[in-house]
Amino acid sequence: MRNEWDEEKLQRYVKEGRGQGEFESYKPFTQIHDFGSLGRSSRIRTWKCNRVVHLLSDIESRFFYLTEYNESILQVKEHFPLYDFENVVGEQEDIDIRKFKDKQSGFPYILTTNFLITVKGNDGNTYDVARSVKASHELEKKTVVERFELIRRYFENKGTSWGLITQKEIPLVKAKNIEWIHPARFLEETTDFSNDDISYLTRILMESFYKNTKAIREITSSFDAQLNLEAGSGVLLFKHLLATKQVKVDMDKKIDLNQSAEVLEIVSQDKKEGLKIALDR
Repeated sequence: MRNEWDEEKLQRYVKEGRGQGEFESYKPFTQIHDFGSLGRSSRIRTWKCNRVVHLLSDIESRFFYLTEYNESILQVKEHFPLYDFENVVGEQEDIDIRKFKDKQSGFPYILTTNFLITVKGNDGNTYDVARSVKASHELEKKTVVERFELIRRYFENKGTSWGLITQKEIPLVKAKNIEWIHPARFLEETTDFSNDDISYLTRILMESFYKNTKAIREITSSFDAQLNLEAGSGVLLFKHLLATKQVKVDMDKKIDLNQSAEVLEIVSQDKKEGLKIALDR
């Protein structure tokens, strides 16, 4: 963080509501503007609710995209603070907690987990799981490992599943596919198309895909020309169909517009999608 960490700053964060709220009212403890320059940071409008998510690295973003596509996940709270760490975990004799204090003020930092995820189980009940993400080479650092051990102990005492995810556990192709279609979920907000326009046009486009052996790119180009739409509109609507799961492809393979439309599955209703990274690990 840019400035010294102390009691005054913590109280300001609490007053701002950081780490508090549910769904669209949630505010992450750590936010992009807290840092001077983060080249890999991003703000992403989540599909789950009307809120912008703050992500500080590629690995965070890629894991987040996987959660977006999983319909059993109801919300994701990024950079969730463990405000009650001392009360839950207590004294730690085997780990030097001085490493996790501000060097100038001596005030302890607030530990956070990258993601606290609310899941709806098959029985209809909801529960939370926590996930931390980190590049695997960072785990060679003793302080990083000790921080995660403290976080693990916290969630163990809370009775909440916690897991550590590295880039090795993230299916990169799937994450990039979701990233490619992600902005097209809410076309009524980002284009001049109304909801009625989107419903009408996507229905025609799906009919064009049905039992068509031509390349997806060729079909969308013809679609644009026939309906006098701006070039690229068909591809954008195709992304929307994928984002809303009205049309499905194998997301573990790179989406290729030069493939035949025969690879597409036209569905009348969303189906539950499982996340490859098990939430109960």
